[in-house]
Order: sequence, then C-alpha cells, then structure tokens
Amino acid sequence: MKHQVPPWGLAAAARESLLYGNEYRDRPVSDGALRALMLKFQIAMTLSDSDLDDEDLLIKVSTRLTYEQFPYQESMFDELARSHAWMVEGLPQVETKVITEDSLAVMFDGVPLREAIGATFLLQVGALLNGGVYMQSWLDQPNFVEVLEIYPRSSIEIMAARLTTTPEAFRAAFKQNSVGAATMARFDYNPLVATPFIDLGDGPVAPANQLILRTVTPGGLYYAGWAKHGKAFADDLGHLLEHYIGRQLKLIEGAEVLPEISYGKGGGTKSVDWFVILPNLVILVEVKLRRLGTAARAGDTALMETLSDTLGGARAQLTRTVEQLSDGHPAFAEIPTDRPMLGMVVTAEPYYTGAAFLFDQGLAIIPGGSLPDVPVAAVSARDIENLVTHGAGLEHMLLAKVAESSKRAIGLTDLGKKAGVENVILSEALDTYPWPKRKTQTTTVGEKFLG
Repeated sequence: MKHQVPPWGLAAAARESLLYGNEYRDRPVSDGALRALMLKFQIAMTLSDSDLDDEDLLIKVSTRLTYEQFPYQESMFDELARSHAWMVEGLPQVETKVITEDSLAVMFDGVPLREAIGATFLLQVGALLNGGVYMQSWLDQPNFVEVLEIYPRSSIEIMAARLTTTPEAFRAAFKQNSVGAATMARFDYNPLVATPFIDLGDGPVAPANQLILRTVTPGGLYYAGWAKHGKAFADDLGHLLEHYIGRQLKLIEGAEVLPEISYGKGGGTKSVDWFVILPNLVILVEVKLRRLGTAARAGDTALMETLSDTLGGARAQLTRTVEQLSDGHPAFAEIPTDRPMLGMVVTAEPYYTGAAFLFDQGLAIIPGGSLPDVPVAAVSARDIENLVTHGAGLEHMLLAKVAESSKRAIGLTDLGKKAGVENVILSEALDTYPWPKRKTQTTTVGEKFLG
C-alpha cells in the first residue's frame, strides 16, 4: 500500500485539497480512489519545449524528484539527534552573535529548544499512532502523568499551537511562497512543512505526519531565524555546523583532524574548514550551510544558480587550499603532501544531485599542480555521520573511490553506515532524553505514553 500511496503523494494531495477544495465536496475518499489519484500523480509532471532543449534538464528533473521523495525516507531518530547535537550541544562550544538558548526559546514562543524537540517528538508519535490526529484532551489522561513530569504541559500545548494552521492561513502561506509556475505545480511549496497540523474545526490533523519532527531541525529553523535575525542567524548556524562536522570527523579512528589555517597578509585568508590526516590519505573538508530554496527544489533557474554558488564556491575554496599545498606555503607545513588527497564539500542538507553537477560542470577534479589531482565529492552532514562509523576502515573505502575518480564523479552516499555500528554522537544525543531511546520501538513509546 505504501508504494501505491506514497507519503509524498498524500502530502501533495492534501495541499491541493486544502487549496482548492470546499465544503461541498465532502464525500469520503476510498482506498481505491486514493490509489487511482496516486497513479495520476506519478505522471503529473509537465515539460515544456524549452525544458526539452535545456542542457541541465536531467539535473533539474532529478532534483525535483529526489527532494519530493527522499525526505520522507529519513530516520526521525537521526533527525532528532542531529538537532540536539548540532544546536543544543554546540552552543556552549561556539561563539555566536544572535543564536543563544534564550533567543531560540523566543523563536519557540518561550519554549527552550530541548523541550521543543521533546514535545514535537511526542506530537509526531501521537499523530503517527492516531491517524494523524492530535487531541489536547490526551494531556488529561492518567497515562500522560509521566510525560508531563518530563515536558511541561504548557510546552506541549505551545508547540502544538505553533505547528497548527487553518485552511485560510494555509492558502495565504502558499500564495506567499509559491514558485508561481504551472509547469512546476507538483513540486511547489507545501505549507505543511512549516505547519503540519491543520485545524478543520474538529481539532488538528496532520496529513503528512512525517513532516512534524522536521520543524525542529536546524533546516526547519532556518527561515524563521533568518526572518528574525537576518544574515547573522545564518552565519551563526554555519559556525555551529562547522563545529558539528569537526566533532564527527574526530570519530574516525586513526585520524588527525586539524582546523582551518589562516594565511596571507595579516592572516586574512582562510583555508578549507577541516583537514583530516590519515596514514595514506588527506581529506580537505569545506562546510556549507546553504539550503536549496523552494524554487531551486522545484528545478527552476534558481537551482543551477544555488548549485554554482554553493558547490562551485566550495570547490573554489578547495582549489585555493590545494594551490597553497602544491606551492609549499609554510602555513600549511603540518599538512602532508606525500599521499593522495580527497576534497569534500559538506552541506547541511543533502544536495542529491551534487555529484552530477560537479561532473557536468567540470568541477569534479582539482588540478594538483605539483601534486596529484584532487577529486571532489559532495556529501551531506548525514553522509558524514554514516561514514565515520566505518572507523579505520573508512580510509581504504575512500582510497578506492579516489582511484575511480578519473572515470566518474565520486559519490559517497552509497557507502552508508557500517552494519551494526551506531554513530556515537547521535546515540549519546538521543540518550540525553528520558525518551525515546533508539532501541525503543515507536509503537512501544506510543503504548506507554498514549495508551
């Protein structure tokens, strides 16, 4: 049934119903009708004559489909843990200008981020086990006594209110954020990503409950933070991300991890963010926060501009560092040049077509000068979390990828996580919460707290 009625299809159907439905269309929808609707949905993609002549069409179409589908396949446990490890644990270690525990609480109407994450997880579990429904009366039940001892009732109610909208407000949000192109209607903005609950008069309902938890990820906070603090918020979030990626890289067994190097007149020029030195390989890591916006995810002209600015910009930074290493700049004396090198562009969220972009634009290899050429891989924070679980074995896997780089673009997502090994940082982040634990099944949590 999941393959016949995919969650991304249901989310799109819910959006269209809320945008264009009315009270006179109240006949219940049967399973058969949903399956028929989803069959039409799967082929609902319009390509114009100009699209067919576009040399970037493959990347654009692939981006539309991957961003439509892949977010629904992510682990909500990892998303929850990443939010905590990146933001909650990072703040005491990183100097920020506008992001503080207090300022984040203000963004959540007074709820501290840690409580907001826990309360939102509760809402997701509740919706998952109750057909998308959340009822405030749950909090009056005896089985919620233990929950309210952990997360104040006021925090749960505030988060539920923040994540709930009305059909009228839903339509206004769509109008404000829509790409505005009929050919991209299927992939247009869906207000459910910001307000996954809709109040239809009988209480909040979440048509796509997988989106609930994403509202408290750093990506979910990005636009709210930008609206309040502007570029300073994005800068702070970027510094927190660099710190988080450094923590992850230090989990690689046998690796020496060094931070960016300042060089040039007055030390005003910066290298890549991290150097990972292994016995037979050096990894140059450049971290980028920028997300693909709504228009870029829908595959319009903003996509190639964003890929160029983000991946192209990171590749340029990697190139400058390789040039300094090739020239033997004294500031880089600690970085060995007697072994292969691999460049990594690490983005906060996946750039699913990043490898294809680098290859198509001729950016997948950096000329090494006096050194061997350096291949470049585009990876996400999630990829890094998976890669470091391989420990000392990661070096051999990456060297094999480097050896292939003369023939094709390097992709590292397929390496995945080592079987049976959890990411220590993510596991410890989850363990700081009274619940849920990774080993706890969602149904068990629901039975315990939701009856």
